[in-house]
Amino acid sequence: MKISGRHLLVLLGMCGLMSSSVGLVTNVSGLFFTPLMEEFGVLRGQVSLMPTICNICLAIGGIVLPRILSEKNLRAVIIGGTAVLSASTAALTLCSSLMPMYLLCVLRGLSAGLIAFVLVTTVINQWFVSNVALATSIAMSCSGLAGAAFSPVVNGIIGSSGWRAGFLTVAALTLVLNLPAIVFTPSLDPRVKGYLPLGVDEDSAAQDTQVAEANAPALPINRLVFAALFVYALCVSALTALPQHFPGIAETYALGATVGASMLSVSMISNSAGKIVLGALIDRWGTKRSLLLYTALCAVSVVIMLLLRVPGPLIVAGGLFGLCYAMGTVGISMQTRDAFGLANYGKTYPTLSLVGNISNAVFATVVGFMYDFTGGYAATLLMYLAMLALVLVVVLYVNAHEQGAA
Repeated sequence: MKISGRHLLVLLGMCGLMSSSVGLVTNVSGLFFTPLMEEFGVLRGQVSLMPTICNICLAIGGIVLPRILSEKNLRAVIIGGTAVLSASTAALTLCSSLMPMYLLCVLRGLSAGLIAFVLVTTVINQWFVSNVALATSIAMSCSGLAGAAFSPVVNGIIGSSGWRAGFLTVAALTLVLNLPAIVFTPSLDPRVKGYLPLGVDEDSAAQDTQVAEANAPALPINRLVFAALFVYALCVSALTALPQHFPGIAETYALGATVGASMLSVSMISNSAGKIVLGALIDRWGTKRSLLLYTALCAVSVVIMLLLRVPGPLIVAGGLFGLCYAMGTVGISMQTRDAFGLANYGKTYPTLSLVGNISNAVFATVVGFMYDFTGGYAATLLMYLAMLALVLVVVLYVNAHEQGAA
């Protein structure tokens, strides 16, 4: 079914929120590392704590959101989150050391968390019955697309006018990107404003089903299923820590820096495209079959990196491995919806999102230490193969024990 009219405008708003809250907060942050190191005379690790703090606080903000979000205050939450995120980003230009920047990153992360994954997926789940996975994947992909689109702009401004001008640019872009959500998303439930979810008509069974699910008392959460999804979120988010080490993998194989950079580039392309494709596949095939396919392709990529130490296959492997990003964003959201329904979505998804953010931050360091201790990446790749095998088992288990069948 075609996404158009008010539903398209709502989706555009959600794309803007993902672009600002994740794309600008996380995926552009690396551009500021070198200028801040030179300005303050500190180590790269000290500067890189800034996005780590942001990511952890972003997940905490997502935990808080369901406790404060309601039909009446949706626009207020979006406006408030946008204002604090933009203001705290602009305030970074006033800092002359890293410590106040760390404190501002707490504000940036918490405010971004109020308008990021949890809010975006909650709104999409209410506004879409048909193409819900595709709409979710399009919004999620905008975090990577925003990083790709705005990185050259911000980098150019930093080069010509300094890092302070760069942060002011990010603050201004945040306001612009969030305007569609403020203007076009007046309600959590489209029926409040006289609309129906996409794929629903006045007399359809789909409407009756969604209304019944949304208004039904929440069933007790199946703890084993939740524990399985906890493991899933931990594993797939740990996978996303590997691509930043692709240049190191190429180096250990005595290949040129171009190979590692190419692996990383195609991985980022796969990051965005893979989310959209996964959403379309889920709408067509269902969550289980789609995630099993992505899991198998990621496993193939790891085997290639272990065995074929030549440029062409490694670049292909980098592209295949980039599919793990979709497994961590679209996959977690859709499995949570399938397993627990809309009634328990707000109680379960924020925790799983928090697990994912922490897992990514931790394993980025774990992979580095494993290289230091072993002198290569073979142990890391074998660990990720084991994780992918565990993911396969979890997907099969969760889809056999959805809430309705639990």
